[in-house]
Amino acid sequence: MAEKKIRRRGQALVDAILAATWEQLQVKGYQALTIEGVARAAATTKTVLYRRWPDKAHLVLAALSKYDNFTGYVVPDTGALRTDLLDLMGQIAAFLEKLKGETFRGLLAERLQHLELDKLMSRANGNAAIRGIMQPMLDRAAKRGEITRTDWPDRVINLVGILLINEVVSRQELSQAARNEMVDDILLPVFGQQGNSH
Repeated sequence: MAEKKIRRRGQALVDAILAATWEQLQVKGYQALTIEGVARAAATTKTVLYRRWPDKAHLVLAALSKYDNFTGYVVPDTGALRTDLLDLMGQIAAFLEKLKGETFRGLLAERLQHLELDKLMSRANGNAAIRGIMQPMLDRAAKRGEITRTDWPDRVINLVGILLINEVVSRQELSQAARNEMVDDILLPVFGQQGNSH
């Protein structure tokens, strides 16, 4: 028997679709999740979904934003740049732990595949979200005398994200040891500060 479509509009419809997406992501994982399956679970049509989200990646990102505090990182203020960076990486590691590596890799691959190069580069080099977290950390480090400048170009600010993505894609995890190495051997020297010796 065919499921009856429920007539909903606006936010009620969006909420139902995102709830169905989130549930299917938890049960099936990213690769097995389909637009058709989400539409069926939300008692709507594929056309309705495609009107709002151009592909599966955009739909999943919208569900993550709603249900998993996707952009809810707190700017660390531990009193030292090294521990601030480690705290930030710890927050990201906790998020990735919830996300499951397969979903993250699927999302990343799909976004890279479907974004035009100019859009990809502008996103990579103009990410206000990363700067919004990093800049206060660097400003405080400069005031404490840990580093000598705060006006870093976007490619340096975004290095944190690039290192994390590379680690997760290549190793499928973000261990504490890897985080320590990234901070001590790469990030602190880039910002002009010596990391802890191993």
